[in-house]
Order: sequence, then structure tokens, then C-alpha cells
Amino acid sequence: MDNLQDRQDVPIWNAVEAKNYKQALKLVDKRLAKKPTDYLEAVKTYIRSLLPQASEKSAVFIHLEELVNRKSSLSDLAAIDLYEDAFEEVLPGARESWIKTIGELRWQCVKTLPKQEDICLKCFRACLDRDDLDHARQIANSLEKNFPKSHSYIFWNITSMFLFASSPQCPESQKRIWGGLSSGQIGKLAAATREATDLKQLPVRSIQTPQELLLLDRITETFGQPDQRLEYLQDLHLGPESAVAKGDWALWILKLKLMREANRWQELFDLCGTLLKRAREANDSNQLAEASFSDWIVWEAYLKSASKLESHKYYDQIRAEVEAHLDPACKIDKAWKRNASLASVKLTFASSTAFSQNHSAANGEVAELPPRLSAVVQYLQKYGDANTAYDDLRQYVEALESNERARLLIMLDANTGLERPQQPIGPSEPEAKSKSEVPKLSTADQITRAINRFKLKYLVMCSIPEHERKQSLEAKPDFKCITCKGSCGIFCQACLEKLAEESINSYQIAVNDDGQITKSLLTTDRHPADDLCVLTAMCLIKLALIDTSSVSENLSNSRTTYLLQATVLLESAWPRSKSNFQLSLMLVRLYSYFGCGSLAMRAFQRLFLKQIQLDTLSYTMFDRISSFHPHPISDSSDGPSQTRTLIEQLQKQQQLYKKSREHINKNNWLAFKHGSYNAIFEFREVTQKLSHSFSAVMSVIENNKIHRFTTNTVPASAISQMHDLIPADIDSPETTLSDNNDYETFPNYESSLAPTFEELSRFIPGPAETRYRLNLLSEKISLIVDPSPELSGEKTILEQSLKQTLDSQKQSWAASSKSGVGSKSMTRAEQLAGHAYRAMRLIITESCDQALWAKGDFKSRLEGHNSELRERLEELAGLLEEMEAVVPAFQDTLNAVYTAYEVGRTAVYFCRFLNGKGKTVYETQTEASKKIGEAAERLIQVVVEKCAVVKKGLDEGGWIDKVLESVFPESEQPGFPSALLVEAVRQVPDEVFMEEWAGEVVESWKESAAGFSYMKMPSKA
Repeated sequence: MDNLQDRQDVPIWNAVEAKNYKQALKLVDKRLAKKPTDYLEAVKTYIRSLLPQASEKSAVFIHLEELVNRKSSLSDLAAIDLYEDAFEEVLPGARESWIKTIGELRWQCVKTLPKQEDICLKCFRACLDRDDLDHARQIANSLEKNFPKSHSYIFWNITSMFLFASSPQCPESQKRIWGGLSSGQIGKLAAATREATDLKQLPVRSIQTPQELLLLDRITETFGQPDQRLEYLQDLHLGPESAVAKGDWALWILKLKLMREANRWQELFDLCGTLLKRAREANDSNQLAEASFSDWIVWEAYLKSASKLESHKYYDQIRAEVEAHLDPACKIDKAWKRNASLASVKLTFASSTAFSQNHSAANGEVAELPPRLSAVVQYLQKYGDANTAYDDLRQYVEALESNERARLLIMLDANTGLERPQQPIGPSEPEAKSKSEVPKLSTADQITRAINRFKLKYLVMCSIPEHERKQSLEAKPDFKCITCKGSCGIFCQACLEKLAEESINSYQIAVNDDGQITKSLLTTDRHPADDLCVLTAMCLIKLALIDTSSVSENLSNSRTTYLLQATVLLESAWPRSKSNFQLSLMLVRLYSYFGCGSLAMRAFQRLFLKQIQLDTLSYTMFDRISSFHPHPISDSSDGPSQTRTLIEQLQKQQQLYKKSREHINKNNWLAFKHGSYNAIFEFREVTQKLSHSFSAVMSVIENNKIHRFTTNTVPASAISQMHDLIPADIDSPETTLSDNNDYETFPNYESSLAPTFEELSRFIPGPAETRYRLNLLSEKISLIVDPSPELSGEKTILEQSLKQTLDSQKQSWAASSKSGVGSKSMTRAEQLAGHAYRAMRLIITESCDQALWAKGDFKSRLEGHNSELRERLEELAGLLEEMEAVVPAFQDTLNAVYTAYEVGRTAVYFCRFLNGKGKTVYETQTEASKKIGEAAERLIQVVVEKCAVVKKGLDEGGWIDKVLESVFPESEQPGFPSALLVEAVRQVPDEVFMEEWAGEVVESWKESAAGFSYMKMPSKA
């Protein structure tokens, strides 16, 4: 009874709660007969919206449209709220219709009662919640006019205008108008702030907060003059130094960025020097209140400006500042000192003059090194026990000359001159010195130093040479390794095996510490030695990539051996460090490669993804899930048997997109209320990215594909759900999909000049816009030809959509057809399927368009489309028949089988769909459809036969032994792991673990093959 206004209404709402709507309507009519009011009319409309009859709901919507055009505007807010509730019952989530009806009613209410502040605010908030930016703009304008003493409403009006001008809701012809108005108004406020004589008592119409300054910058960037932004930021009343700015760091960042873009190098250099000096100077209270000015952004701008000014005197000033920061008397925090140390490294590389060694030379050996190498070594000595040391130094090690890198490698190999210098306490004994040379891994600091050393060895020995060899691959396919002097390809087997063996041995030493470290770790902590295990796995994966040969048995090649070894190491490390997401991410990828769907899902579940991670990391498991493991995943490896429903997980992800829009729209109101204007635009950027993200498209498509595969149908709401989650403009070639996937979380110790390890370790092509757009096309075609009667009412919408976007995409299609559809972003099976779906689209749109039939080349063009479709289906069948290594079925096999089945089944339904159109289809299409149907049925038959081969092979015994033999080969063979490496890996897991794990792998293969039982020839229509 939230809507109760009068005690006499109690019987009405009691009847509503009891769902006795007829009785409720009788009671309302009686009240209306006595005293008609807007509120009672709204109550009646709301009750009618609750009735199940479609005619009643239609009448309710017509009534709402009539209300908008009524001469007298509604002024009862409670009545409007009821009309909104009625609208939600009739058209839930229909934003455009809400704007035209309820949004307009709210604006009319504000126009009628402009002085009723509370009503205006409620209507403004409601419009924001529904993303009704035009009405929100008009209400904000009314608030400013009617409450001129309110400083907030002035900025609400400016922000609303700019928000509307920047949104797709604003017509192109009006964008400059509203944007120009917002720019002009905030420009006047900026001028008033500049002219103010008392900054403590600024006038109402002025800029008074840091957020308002950020809004000024944002509007000026879009609708102002190019040089206006920097002009404002350099002003004493509007810049980051002003009283209004209150030292807001975001404004300093903007100023530094714009000065760089404007090439004002002298001013930038002077400013950075001043900021860094202020950072280390105490205030009157002896506090370093401005220490944050030692941020790396400032140091970087300082060095950049010096390099552009091209004079040694600027480098000398930077050296002096670095020394002042590193002076023991300087009390600035060690985190800021580390920035200064890193600046000294960068300075040494940027300057031809060596950095002064008098305060930081660790010993004579370091002092004798070349200046640039010396700077790297000194930094490693000082901060080698920091987790970020490797990332800090990577770009500088890459910049070393080859002879300098060779010298560094010698030091890394011998582990000499890299430890933190110790102050001598007394005379050192020879025995003690000898013992100290043995590396210890008993503390977290010692382990971290060892990890940074191994990562740098990996960079120098492997990653940099690999990148250099790749650059000259076309001219020289065979190489001589500059490290071990042996012959090699892109990857050097000897170097990778040596490093893998050393790092796994060090890992063993670190973890076998009788619980010294592990007993103090919390469940949310990572073991400090994890990166040694990760590095070993990376080496093993690279070693696997050396073997590109095609073999007849999956478990008999070196690639499988190396990858199984990597999997064993990562899986055995996980119990010690359950919160280490990098272990789980690598396991998801490896298990996916092996076709172990249940184990991949187990590793994915260990990530415990929350909120936005459902968008950014879901690709690791759910990208291509319909062509990898579309059936429910049963897994008992983590305790009691449980079935993880893929559809539920994808729907959970879809809920993220729906709720994020709602939350962001509601947060917009809070941002207005609290004056956080910059946040409003940040929220909208997030909304835009989420709604157009790869993962949003993926979640809809994969959900429908899995549903169709497991139930032979799709939900009746499949089409409306697609339109709800995927914006209408996504089909436009001008619209770019947002790659929101988080690739940075994947471990990466590669050279910054080379592809990341996430890219290197992709066993099949990764996420790509080309593939997602093609998936959208294939899904629309599948929905159009789907025989389910529940979808028949909405299919015409999809057919119109296919036709509308056809012309705009033909040019891009022609270009891609010559080079192969998405050749770099798709597997071979997906490329063939892509050609087939495109042919289906052309046939559907052209064979039913009678206006095209009269064209002279129509018949031959249609025949070409039909031939293309038939040939692609035949090629897919041939691809499957040629596949030999199918037991057990790895990822490439599963992808080909499921992709072929899907396109074959769609082609069968496609033929039936066209045959059902009778004479509305071109006369020759019937015969062409018959041939296509035969090719599709043969393709499905080949799929079924290939699946039978896999299932029969897995039913044979001895698979656990085969897995164990593949992990630990009994004898050395060319191209396979050396006996030393095999033994090093063998020492990590125990026999019980290996038996259980091998059994899980075999069971996962069988569980994956269970999905083959869903693949059958479609029943006759």
C-alpha cells in the first residue's frame, strides 16, 4: 500500500494485493463517480495494467499516449508514479517509449509546478534513472531559472546540456548547439572566477570546486578552442595551484599532459623541477605534505622535457634532484625514493654523460661496468627484493647493447654483484664469505631477488633473442643462438630447457622449507616462489611451440609432453597458493588446449570472478564454449559431484550488463547531488564500453548456441533478449566493438617489443571483432531459420535487419573474401563456416526480393551464392575426414566437430525455411536448396562418424598410463625434454598426486566426449 493517499483507498489496495482486480476496478469506479481525481484515474489505469489480457495492456498504453497530448498537464506526482508502474507492467524496460510517455509527463509536471523544488528534483532523478537526458536537461534548466541562488543547479544545467550533446539521443544538428551553450556558460563562470577579488567568498555564478574545474576542462576539450584548456590550467585562479583546485592531483596530471602535447618543454622542465623540490621539502609543521609530487609521472615529464631541450645543463639539474631525493638526510618515503632511483637509471640511458657514482657505487666491480649496465645493476642491488623490479628494469635491459647484455647475463648466471651491499661489521672470515656465495631461498626477500634474477635471465637469454630472430625470419629460417652458440629456430631449445631446469630446482628449494614461509601465509596470500613455477611453465609452453609437426597420436609428440609437464607444475603449485590467479589462468588455457572441459571449468571457478571481472575475464573460459564444451559440465574433482550449468553462468554475466546500466544511471543522480560531475561522464564511458564489449556479444551468442545444442530450440525471448543486450547500432560498420578483455592479468615476462606471452600461448586465435561480428550474423540466421513456432512473430525483424545492413557491409566482405574470412582471427573450420553463413545471408535476402529478379545477372549471381554454400559445406566435411589425431579430442578437434555440426544443422533448417516460403522464393532456389540439403546432411553424418571414433578410442583401456608416460618419457628422444629436465619436473609432484591427476585428465576427456551424444541428424520436418 505504498501508494495509499486516503483511508478510503484501503479497500481498493486490499483487493489489488489479493489479486482481485475486478473488485478493485469496481471500487475505483465508485470513487471516481463521487469525486474524479487524477490520482484515482491513475489507480484505475494501474489496476488495468495488471490484468493478463493483451487488449487491456494495449488500452493502457494508448491511454498513456493520450495523457501526453492532453491540454491540461498532470500535477499530481503520485499519479505519475502510478502511471509509471502501469507502464512497467505493459512495456517493461522499453526506454524509448518511457521517454515519450512518462518522461514527457514528468517534464509537463515540472512546467506546471516550477517552484515546487521537491517535485522537480524527483522528476529530474527519475529521468536520469531512465537515461532520459533530454527531459533531464529541460528540468535542470528550469531548476536554474527558478532557483537562481543555488550554485549547484547552475552546474546541473551545464552538465545536463553537455551530457545530452555528447549522447546518441541528441540529433546531430543539435549537438553543436547544446555543446556550445554548455561551453559558453561555463566559460562565463570561469571568467567570473578569474575576476573575483575575494577567493574565500566567490560569487554564486563562479567555479568553486575541483570537480567543476574538471568539468570545465572536459567541456572545453570537446567544444572549446584547442589552446583554451592549457590556458585555464595555467591560470592562477583556475589551475591546479589555485585555491579552488585544492591541490587535486588529476588537475596536475592534465596540466603536465597538455604541456607535453603543446611542446612547452622549458615551462614543463621548470614546473617539474619545482614540484620535485616541493615534494622533499617539509612544511611549517615539519610534514612532507606534497610528497606525492614525486610521482613517476612528474619524473617522466622532467626527463622528457630535458631530452627535448638538448642541453647537458638540464641533465645536470636532474642529477642534482635525484641526488637530493636519495640523500639519506631526505626523509621522503622509500616508495618516492625508488622513483628517484629509477629516474637515475632512465637518466643514464637518456644522457651521454655517465651518472655520478660517488654516492651509489656498490663496489669496485660495479664502478668498472659501462655506465648504462652499472645503472641497471645498482638498481637491482637496491630494489631487487621488490616485486616490481623486473618490470621497472625491463625496458632498460632491452636498450642495452648486445655486449652489455652478455656481460649482464654472466653476472646473472653467477649471481655476483647483484645483492644489496652490506655494511661491514667486523673482519670477514674466508669461510663465512664462501658460505655467503651459496644462494639462500629461506626468506621472501631472498626468493624475490632470485625471481627477478631468473626473469632477467629469461629476458636476455630467450625473449630478446627470440624477438630479434623473428624479425629476420623470412631472410634466414635457421639461426645460431647468441647465448649457447647452438643452432636453433625462433625458440632455442637448449636455453629454454636450461632456464626451466634452473627455475624449477630453485622453486623446489623455496617451497621445501619445512613450513617456514607457508605457515605464516594467509589463505588470501600468494607464495613468494610462485613466479618461479610460472616462469618454468612459460619455458615449457615455448618449448612445446617448437614442435609444429602433424602426428597421428596426440600423446606421442613432444608438444604434448611439454604442455602436460607445465600443467602438472601449475596444478601442484595451486594448493600452496590458491589465491594466485595467474596459476589458474594458465591452467584454464592448458586444459582447454587438451580438451578437458571439466578441468578447465574447475580452474576457471578458482578465479572467483566478481562484478566487472565477469566482463573482462570471462573470455578465458566462455569464448567458443559452444564449440568446446556446450553440454553441462559435471565435475566431482573438488568434492561432491556437481553440475555447473553453462547457461546459468552466461545469464549471470548478462545480468551484469543489465544491472550495470541501472546502477550507473542511479549513480548519476548521486554524482549530481554531490557535485561529482566528472564521475558522470566516466560512468557513461563505462556503460558505452560494456554495452559494446566483446564479452557482451559473446554472452548472448554462446547462451543461444548452448541452449539450441542441448534442447534443440532457443527460448521464446531469444530475439528480444538479443536486442535488449546488444545495441541496435552494433551492425553498423562505423560502430567499433570494445575489446574489454583483460589480457594484462595473464603472466608476461616477455620483451616489451615482442608480443605478450598471452598472445604467444594462444593455441587457437584469440578474441577478435571480425569473429564476433560473424558470430552475430550466424546467430541471426540461425534464429531466422529455426523451426520453433515461438520465434515466428519476431523473425521478420531479423530478416529486415539482415537486408538493411547488407549493402553497408558488401565492400568489406569483398575485401575479406579475397584474403579469407578472418584468416588470422579464426580456425580453419570457423573460416569455412563464416563463408557458409555469408552465402546463406545473401540467398535469404536476394532470393525472396522480387524486385531483384528482373535484373539480368540475378540468376547467375544466385547460382554463385548457392554454389559457394554447397562447396563450403563439402570443404568442412573434407576437413573432418582428413583429421587423424582425434583420440583424445583436443581443442582443435572439438572446435572443428562442433562448428561443422552447427553450420550443417543450420543449413538443413535453412533449406526447409526457404522451401516453406513457396512461390515467394525465386524458382531455381528449390532445386539448389535440395543439393545444399544433401551436402549439409552428409556433413552431419561425417561429424557423427568422427565422434564415434573418438568415443570408441576413449573406451579403450590404458589411458592413465599413456598420460603418465607422456609427462615423464622413459628415454631421451630428439626434440623431447632432456633427462635432467624430466627429473627436475618429476621431483615436484608425488606419485599419489600424479595418479589422481592423470585419472582426472582421462575422466575429463570422457566427460567432454559425452557431448557428442547430442549431435544427431535433424528430424524430418
